[in-house]
Amino acid sequence: MSIRWVRRVAAPMLAIALLMIGGSAMSAELLVDGVPLPDDVRIASAAGDTSEYSKRFLGAWVGAWGDGVLKHVLIVESVTSGTAQVVSAVGDDPQFHIDRRWVRSNAVIADDTLIVEGPSSRSTYVLASNTLTATFQRGAARASARLSKIALDALIRADADIPWNRHTVAFLDTSLIEQGQAVRLETVLFKPDGKGPFPLLVVNHGSTGRGSDPGLFRKTFWSFTIADAFTRRGWLVAFPQRRGRGNSDGLYDEGMDERRQRYSCDPDRSLPGAERALADIDAAITALRQRPDVDPGRVVMSGISRGGVLSIAYAGIHPGAVQGVINFVGGWLGTKCPAVTAVNGGLFRRGAAFTGPTLWLYGRDDPYYPIEHSRANFETFVGAGGTGEFVAFDVPGRNGHTLDRFPELWSAAVDEFMARVEAGQGH
Repeated sequence: MSIRWVRRVAAPMLAIALLMIGGSAMSAELLVDGVPLPDDVRIASAAGDTSEYSKRFLGAWVGAWGDGVLKHVLIVESVTSGTAQVVSAVGDDPQFHIDRRWVRSNAVIADDTLIVEGPSSRSTYVLASNTLTATFQRGAARASARLSKIALDALIRADADIPWNRHTVAFLDTSLIEQGQAVRLETVLFKPDGKGPFPLLVVNHGSTGRGSDPGLFRKTFWSFTIADAFTRRGWLVAFPQRRGRGNSDGLYDEGMDERRQRYSCDPDRSLPGAERALADIDAAITALRQRPDVDPGRVVMSGISRGGVLSIAYAGIHPGAVQGVINFVGGWLGTKCPAVTAVNGGLFRRGAAFTGPTLWLYGRDDPYYPIEHSRANFETFVGAGGTGEFVAFDVPGRNGHTLDRFPELWSAAVDEFMARVEAGQGH
């Protein structure tokens, strides 16, 4: 089942909590591409502060929370001996009835980290070169962003072109044909610095929860935390949207019931949906390999939820196509379906023909895939000849299906895995 559905439920609380940091809304006269700022905003000097990190934090930063919709400006106005005065602002989010606003508050700087504490929340900004990796935390709710530095006068200029997001969107021409028409697949791309060609990580999305809300079919999926972890390593990260998902062409038909009201538990309907998804993944990766900024000989595949099991299965069906696979909380049917063991185990078993390394990352207390079920799937995979490592985590909020949002849990395992892949130990 899909992490996208989980995020949709949590998003209003996240956005509202973000606005509560530091106090209530305040009036403003400056408006930067829909984001308000106080008319007296200014950036002071760092005189008297000996911390090089503090001086580098000073200035204006721009980005967007979560799925890139909620625009965010952080202005570090002044720094003094490990503390800072900051302005934090967000724009409108009509989907969740969020009105734009800003707050001015104090922050703490400890080496490369700036922290803004709210009554029941924390925003953390970690400095790396000229970017900030931002994390908002309130209980188990979490959002992430990457902010880039911009001169204040450039930010508030009337014709300012603000780099809110670091990703681009491409439409892949594929060999897929539907109703006599060629199918293009929307793909979100995150590119590292440099000219390339870059090694490629392809990340496959999950479902939409129960499959009962057609509006979710048209939500474009990407994961900032996964993209950030790999672009830092110099990898181009691609999130292809399968047929009927996001802005891709075609019908979304991955195992729906007869009335197309929800996903079916019937293997005769569900498994053809998996085959259709695998065909879409093959079409996407074929098109991505042809890009001039991609090194076609260095490809790793990953996926979340349904995307995780699809990634394992794809590698087994096309054993020479990828160097390794990272499976985040993978599965096709939830355990409430009677045929779950046969369907999920069967798909994972197909991946066993892949001779390269695989990394299975799961969270305990997953509402769709209890850890016992996922361990059994891994044992099925290994028993059929597959090679891999299974790692389980306790995820904040006791929802293991949201594991990808917590890179502090899985980054060490991923770094070790990728070091092996990059060293050529995959085959």
